[in-house]
Amino acid sequence: MQFPLVLQKTPATALPGQTQILDSLSTLRKDWETAAGENSLMDVTASVGLLLHDIVTKLDLSPEERLLVLGKRLEQEIAVLIGE
Repeated sequence: MQFPLVLQKTPATALPGQTQILDSLSTLRKDWETAAGENSLMDVTASVGLLLHDIVTKLDLSPEERLLVLGKRLEQEIAVLIGE
């Protein structure tokens, strides 16, 4: 059974580097749209872990920040998967 993940809208706040973050996330979406081809991103099934990996990679997070976002287990699983 699949459950849709719908995040609550949070109040707008100015983040340091917000423009860079938005640009990075926009590029990530475009990459996913290219990979999906004619399919809607709403219909694409993907690994949450790999999506998080894409996000931390696009945001160019430091190793410490990556570990904070991904957690130790996921970081290790991704490293094994992609051969790091």
